[in-house]
Amino acid sequence: MISVTVDQESLRRMRANLGAFGDHLPRHLATAVNRAARSVRVECAQALGPLINLKVSSENKGIVKQFSKAKTLKKTIKQKNKATPGNAGVTIGLWEGHNFPVKYFEGKSYSRKRRGKIKSLGAQYKSSVGGGWTVVQDGFVASRWRGDIYKPASEGSRKLLRVLGKRPGDFFREGNIGEIAGAKARERLPIEINRRLREITLAASGKIKLRASRELG
Repeated sequence: MISVTVDQESLRRMRANLGAFGDHLPRHLATAVNRAARSVRVECAQALGPLINLKVSSENKGIVKQFSKAKTLKKTIKQKNKATPGNAGVTIGLWEGHNFPVKYFEGKSYSRKRRGKIKSLGAQYKSSVGGGWTVVQDGFVASRWRGDIYKPASEGSRKLLRVLGKRPGDFFREGNIGEIAGAKARERLPIEINRRLREITLAASGKIKLRASRELG
């Protein structure tokens, strides 16, 4: 969990700079916090994207339902609440999630040529961008079962197991996404507070008109 909250020094400085607008301090703080939280979510998704190989192999095109990698990753980064005038704090959770079926890791059949003949050796998938392939001995792509990869539960067994890969949480830990998110929150919150102060100053001079913030909607 990552918390985006206003520290006491920022609170004191913003109160001193607000002047006549001081009565609206909670609303302006909430706006700044929500803007910072949005930047944290974007930063997490951008850091996670280059790590995880979410892709459907050409073998499974037309069998596996197409999906958006960006939208899938966005679902793993969940904002628990929005900052409000009564609570200028936000909690962002990096979802541990469920194991991805390896068909989403470019899962496909695996074969090699031996003595001039192509021999099927199972299935393979690649979970990380730039990483190596993981071979599933005796695995196979089950086209009639939505393209999932299955393997025998044990040698000679007729029972089949669906092959599952890593969870979103595994990638968050591998990429130190929690630390990246915390650093982004510390960087963006002062920036967003100063941005809101500039907007208030411009509004006071009649140069812009402050509207009800969408970040509070």
